[in-house]
Amino acid sequence: MVSYLIFFTLTVVTVLVVFKIILVGSIVGAFPVTQGAMFHPTARIRLKTALDYVPMAKGDLLVDIGCGDGRVLLAAARRYGACAIGYEINPLAYILARMRTWGKKEIQVKYANFWREHLGRADVVFCYLFPDVMGKLAEKFSRELRPGTRIISCNFPLPHWQAVKVLYPPSSLYGDPIYIYQVSPPAGTKASGM
Repeated sequence: MVSYLIFFTLTVVTVLVVFKIILVGSIVGAFPVTQGAMFHPTARIRLKTALDYVPMAKGDLLVDIGCGDGRVLLAAARRYGACAIGYEINPLAYILARMRTWGKKEIQVKYANFWREHLGRADVVFCYLFPDVMGKLAEKFSRELRPGTRIISCNFPLPHWQAVKVLYPPSSLYGDPIYIYQVSPPAGTKASGM
């Protein structure tokens, strides 16, 4: 009995150490691209608040840049019948997202750097990134997104962009702002509403 407990304890400790090494490796490997942004799951109340304000039609394409465990992709697909693509470069988060979305034909999770991907097909873009990259991200959005594309940015605004709405989830723990943007049409044309 004692030898079984020792074996069990050593096995659990070994698994935890291996998991910690994988976690640290994932963070270190993703650091140069994310500039320090780590996988941080979006709270359900924040996701509900954003999706309440940004409805989608069946078949609309939501793109989540830095999709983490895939919860945003799943929520949009379940709630609206949206198609969803998520980009993730953290290997551990990517595996979690793939497992979570397994068998969902309308959802794709790609192990890819979203900076190298063209986002022009998106109807909605979701991001929860660090403020250090928001200026560069605003430039990418200006170049690639079509007029009418909506953007949901958790916590941090896009510099030099005017938010259509700033939402505050009804939560003392998760009440940080959610910025909603809509890509404007070229000057001289009429904008459509949310």
